[in-house]
Amino acid sequence: MRIALVLLSSTLVFPFVAHSQAAQSERLGSSCTLKNYVYTCESAAFAPIFAAAKNATVETQNVDAFARQQLKKMLTAKYGKQVVEPEGAPELIFLIIPVGVDGINYNTGEPPLGSLRVYAATPAGGRDHLVWAETYSGRQDLPWPAVVNSLISQFQKHFPGK
Repeated sequence: MRIALVLLSSTLVFPFVAHSQAAQSERLGSSCTLKNYVYTCESAAFAPIFAAAKNATVETQNVDAFARQQLKKMLTAKYGKQVVEPEGAPELIFLIIPVGVDGINYNTGEPPLGSLRVYAATPAGGRDHLVWAETYSGRQDLPWPAVVNSLISQFQKHFPGK
């Protein structure tokens, strides 16, 4: 009886194990790796993905109209991409968020202030794997619009457009 339970449970578990291993290998195929809470991305791997994408969607915090407008302006004017809603089947998702805003900073260096991340999109318009990430570090009292503009400038230095 125990042998039958072990065999039955193993046939039910192994498909899930195989699926999770396949998902892990897809994630490893991404152009970005995470080490010590910092994303490192390969521009050579992202450049053809970005060049092939015809459209993208933009995600920001709900109250961050400035960042949303700046990203849309960059994507349309500088790169000729169409900005669509998530329901419009985007190929890439651009996310810009503040980071490191956790109270008083006692470090003497410049903490990370914002991150621009680009994800491949699922067929349903959700985030898939990370394909690019920019982090901007600076003075903690720097206003958010300056951080947004700096992140966009960094991105444009890596990938010059029109």
